[in-house]
Amino acid sequence: MTGVVVRLVSINIWDLPVPFPGLDRALRRDRLRARLPRLQADLLLFQEAFLPTFRRTLLATLPEYHADARAREQRRRWLLRFDGSGGLLTFSRWPITRTAFQPSRHFRGMKLDERIGHKGVLWTHLETPAGTLLVGNVHLYAGTRPIEARVRAIQVRQVLQRGPLERGLPTILAGDFNMAVELERPDRGPTGFHVLAEHGFIEVAGGRSPGLHTMAPSTNRYARYLPWHRPDRRLTQVFFRGPGIAAGPEPPALCLHQPPVSDHFGLRATLTLAGD
Repeated sequence: MTGVVVRLVSINIWDLPVPFPGLDRALRRDRLRARLPRLQADLLLFQEAFLPTFRRTLLATLPEYHADARAREQRRRWLLRFDGSGGLLTFSRWPITRTAFQPSRHFRGMKLDERIGHKGVLWTHLETPAGTLLVGNVHLYAGTRPIEARVRAIQVRQVLQRGPLERGLPTILAGDFNMAVELERPDRGPTGFHVLAEHGFIEVAGGRSPGLHTMAPSTNRYARYLPWHRPDRRLTQVFFRGPGIAAGPEPPALCLHQPPVSDHFGLRATLTLAGD
């Protein structure tokens, strides 16, 4: 059997529970729905898909895809209806055989929006033509301070220690890690990048950011939260490890950015699974 190319797209769609003025939620949703089928992705990983109503819309927009088993779940938190998997939603062209949501642990002093968001990692086992593939759709703690970088490193350890990881299984961890190579603080201890490398994970772009900035206030007005612009950076990452999985053949590239559909741009990456 020849190798199987996996075309993956990951994007934080910024579908917040409250339609704040100026966020153009209806317009952005329409743009996203119109462009998703054109991507011809094998895997679509969404973060911040919080609202059950729009999740059902995405399911109707992509009827040829398999969705994770948590796609239709909903729960009430803080007087609002949310999904049951921390805003994470995974679509696959190949059958999904197993789904598990692993929430990040709460802690004293946790920011309120992070507590409400209920972030974590959504695990799915897929049956591709080249065999089983494990995919983790990830969303980690946000913030640019050293303490927040430390929280992300701890959360990465929790993902690797508590998740359904198997050394003999090709694995992809992708999503909004909220960490950028240029802004993490290795002088304060191992970063999430270091922890993943220690466990054998490779980043699909080798940690490169130029040309791949998914959070770009310089060109995306939705990413301008403050009177001053933060630097452009790449917060979406795609890591992989395991037998028979490699980056390529196409280099990673931005998508869903002209015009933007979120405060984040999408990241498109390809990986190859070796056949038997």
